[in-house]
This record gives sequence, C-alpha cells and structure tokens, in this order.
Amino acid sequence: MSEGSSILFRKTLDERTVSRGSADPAAAVVRVRMGSAGVGLLVNDHREAARILSDVETYGSAGELMATVFDEPAESHPDSMSEMVFAVNQTDGEEHRQVRRALRRVIDTRVRDVSDQLIQDVQHSIVSALALGRLDAVAEIGVPIADSVMSRLLGLDADLVSALRTAVYQGYPVRELDATLVDWVRDRRAHPADDLVSDLMAELPSLEDRQVAANTRLLALSGVEVLAALITNGILCLAQDPTTQSLVREDEMLLPGLVNEVQRYASPIARGIYRMTKEPSVIGEYAVPAGTLLVIGVDVCNRDTSAFPDAHRFDPTRGRDFEHLTFGRGRHSCLGIPVTRLIAAQALRAFLSGTTSFGLTVEPSELRFHETMVMNGLVELPIWVECAN
Repeated sequence: MSEGSSILFRKTLDERTVSRGSADPAAAVVRVRMGSAGVGLLVNDHREAARILSDVETYGSAGELMATVFDEPAESHPDSMSEMVFAVNQTDGEEHRQVRRALRRVIDTRVRDVSDQLIQDVQHSIVSALALGRLDAVAEIGVPIADSVMSRLLGLDADLVSALRTAVYQGYPVRELDATLVDWVRDRRAHPADDLVSDLMAELPSLEDRQVAANTRLLALSGVEVLAALITNGILCLAQDPTTQSLVREDEMLLPGLVNEVQRYASPIARGIYRMTKEPSVIGEYAVPAGTLLVIGVDVCNRDTSAFPDAHRFDPTRGRDFEHLTFGRGRHSCLGIPVTRLIAAQALRAFLSGTTSFGLTVEPSELRFHETMVMNGLVELPIWVECAN
C-alpha cells in the first residue's frame, strides 16, 4: 500500500493531470476566457499558485471581476456595480481583517456548542444509509450531512438550502440568491435565533444586511457543499480500494492522513479560487497587467508531479506533511477548515466501522459529475455495502 493505489476519480481531471506531467510546462499557466470578465489566466502549477495565494499585496481579491464571471454583464444592471457587496473572501484590507476576525470567533464558538449534535447527525445519517444495503451515497450520506450542518450552524431552512445547492450546480444567479438571502437576514436581525448568522450580527452589528447575506452564502457554498462533496469523493476513492478500507478499519490513526489525501487527490474544489493582479506581474511565461483575473486550478495543482511524489496515485499513507491547495492558502484560506475536517473524518470513520466491505455498483467511468468549473461534485454515487455485525 505504500506505493499507493491507481484508482479513477473524475475522468477529465485524471486525463488532464496525467497528460500534462512535467513534459508540458506550457500547461502550467493557460490563457482562458472568463465570461464577461474577459481573458484571464488559469494557473495549474502548484508552486506558482502557492506563491500567488501567499502574496496578497500583489494578488488581491477578485470581487468586482467575480461578479462578471458568474452573473450577467454589469451593463445590464446600470446601478449594479455601485450596489455590489462582497463576502470576506472577495475583500482585502481592514474590511477583510475585521469581518474575518468576527467570523473566526463566531464559527469557533458555534462549532464547539454544536459539535456533539453534528457528530450525532453524522452517525444517524450513516446508520440510516447502511441499512439500505444498496444506496446512492450522495443522496443518502453527503446531502443529509451537509443539510444538518447548514441547519445547525447557519440556521438555514430547506428552501434556502435548495437555492444554495442550485447555485452551486445549476448556475443560479448570485444576484438573485443574495436578494433571497437578504430578506432572510433581515428577518433574522429582527428575530435572532440560535445560529451562527445571528451570532455574527451580534458580534459585528455594523455589518449591513447585504454583507451578512454575502458571507452567509460564502459559508454555505464554500464550506458546507464542499463538505458533502469531500465525503462522497472519499467514499468513491475507498470503494475502489479494499486494501485501504481494511487498513483504516484496523488502524484509525490513518484516518487523518486518509482525509488529507482525499482532499488532495479527489479535491472537491476544481477552479474555485480566484485572485486579481493589483499591479503588473509575471506569471509563468506571461507578463500580466494589473486588473487581470487569475483562476487557481486547485485540483490540477494538487496533482502537480513537481510538488508531490507519485502525484497521480491515491495514497492515504502519504501522511499529512504536504500542502494541498483545496482550502486555499494564507490570509484567504477557508474559514471552515476545522469543522470540514472534523465532520469528514467522523463520516468516513462511521462508514468504515459500520461496514466490512463496500464497492461501486457501476464502473467508475460511468459516474457523472456536475457540469461546473468550480467544484468536483458527483451527481450520484451508487454503491453496495456489507454491514458489520
């Protein structure tokens, strides 16, 4: 097992990362058209991506350009640019520091308060799913766990959860989603509840409703839906690797390394991190002017053979002494890393301990992923399980 296992994940990702290798350095930085934002650069090189994410003075947040990538052109809404409000990951400077500090405090407090309930929810979802014998791990495990986190942490109801999930996978316009969230936030401000969003408004009352809505969207999309994809991507990897199943059942000390390797090899994030050049720069072989949109090809960077030995092999014994870019890097790294790792580890632990074996009911090449450039999320994951006891 120390040499890793050759398994299939997402066909297009597997093909891109293997075909590039070190023999094709030109593919490390690629010119791409990004909606009405114009031409930007897709960065597939781990070293360049890590450098960009670490240098917030040269490579800033891309709020203004991001809006034109995912929504209609600004000219179709004459006042839209002046009305735009961005989440913490799309801002820099003092606003970023103030909101990030507040979010960090309320997230840490809320996770401590509800961690036992979240773990119980995970256990319940796993037990209910395993009782089926044959199941879709997306619908029966990933989605219920994500829903419980959105409910217990953020206080979101089923309709909002559905709208958020549609935004991730079906291109629901950000502007419309934020309008829906603003109405919900206004109600929460008038009637605080026992949830993280109410905590945030109490911690930082100067935040406008639109700012709270934007950050609620960020936490739900980049945190919770990523968690659902991470868990199901992990099950997909393990379903093709009976040896690792047995190893982790026998030695739970391998579990953190397993979660870390799933994050690297089967990253739930595809091209979900964006930056913008604040000043002229050189990236790869390109001289880049200020105001250029940069897209980090996270999943490709995570398989960069210059950064990871045997990068194209799934190897949970790789340990944790390496840096994947799934959750970003530096000041703009994901705020939900601790809770994501906690819940993913609990889900995979419960799934492995509740089974003696499991596998796919279809060929890996038949699996479908959602057609989005932002995430690697399965449409469904049909599996069979043999339950323990």
